[in-house]
Amino acid sequence: MSGWADEIDDLRCRSLAWLQEARAEAVREQRRWRMRELAVTRVLDERGSVDDTLAATDGVHVRDVRAGVATARALDDLPHIAAAAAAGCLSDAQLAAVVELADPTTDAEWAERAPRCAPADLARIARARRAPTAAETRRRFEARHLRFWWGRESGMLEGRFALPDLQGAEFESAITQIAERMRPARGQIWERWDRRAADALVALVHRASGDEHTVAAGVVPKVVVNVPTQGPAEVAPGVLLSAEQVAQLRGNASVEAVLVDEHGDVLATARATSALSDRRRRQVVARDGKCRWPGCETRHGLQIHHMVPGSWAGPTVVANLVTVCAPHHRRLVPHGDLALLGNPALPDGIRLERWHDACDRTTGTVRSRAGPAP
Repeated sequence: MSGWADEIDDLRCRSLAWLQEARAEAVREQRRWRMRELAVTRVLDERGSVDDTLAATDGVHVRDVRAGVATARALDDLPHIAAAAAAGCLSDAQLAAVVELADPTTDAEWAERAPRCAPADLARIARARRAPTAAETRRRFEARHLRFWWGRESGMLEGRFALPDLQGAEFESAITQIAERMRPARGQIWERWDRRAADALVALVHRASGDEHTVAAGVVPKVVVNVPTQGPAEVAPGVLLSAEQVAQLRGNASVEAVLVDEHGDVLATARATSALSDRRRRQVVARDGKCRWPGCETRHGLQIHHMVPGSWAGPTVVANLVTVCAPHHRRLVPHGDLALLGNPALPDGIRLERWHDACDRTTGTVRSRAGPAP
């Protein structure tokens, strides 16, 4: 067998058109063999002979083996997509994404459209068909982190962080606004974006220390929520919000909703509004004065919580609203498994219960019990 160098030398004698066609044919053949592999995998799967040990045999990650099995199973009900893939029209990434998106009723449509779509776009459309659950939202929040350390050689404070959906969108909005304020002097060039973003982070620190003249003064994070005609709301490309998050936004934020079509084109933009009026918010804050979670004395950074969530048909009335701190808000329904119940007008009228203990077995919603806790 000729070596790599011999193969390269032979190809260097070929015309550009020949090389382009040879590469296209190699890609098609590779894709056909991939379909052959998936077909064999499907039969082995039927016989219970596919497991994670294949990852070591094939030199791939376990998740790749599992994804291959899932794709092979899905193709049973998608003959048009299977035919397109067998003809070499779909890359492995496109195929893995489109089988999550298509169903028997849309099989022919996506067999035609998928070859023209980027894998990331197909995956995004597939994700948009299913809103994240409250449990998935909690997992995102619990995965947040910020780590930093001093680089001994660089003399720099270095680090990494991860923020979930809405927190990430707020952070991005604040940093972007501050960085865009750092305009250069007339005739000078703009500083690099990454440096301005670093300066913006320091400006936020200065604002926290009470500096009224920092460039970050007066900056208010603005989160734009895209609401498609079908599917869940989106706070960033591919970052979907659960119904519970949208309900919380209505009560604690000024929301600017952007209606988009299935292609992401803007159809309409609504004026930023808040479902909870300033007057009603003042009434709740004046009545409670602190977090109503039993034993918590936090008095700053309070949020408004619907004891019976709005997504569960809870009304936005003072009798159904209490103030809670952000950490405890995350643990209450519909995000968490706990519920504040009772009469918030009484200082001893609120009690904390597990949602399944307080849940109406017939409707699946949390009961709001008037009167003081027993």
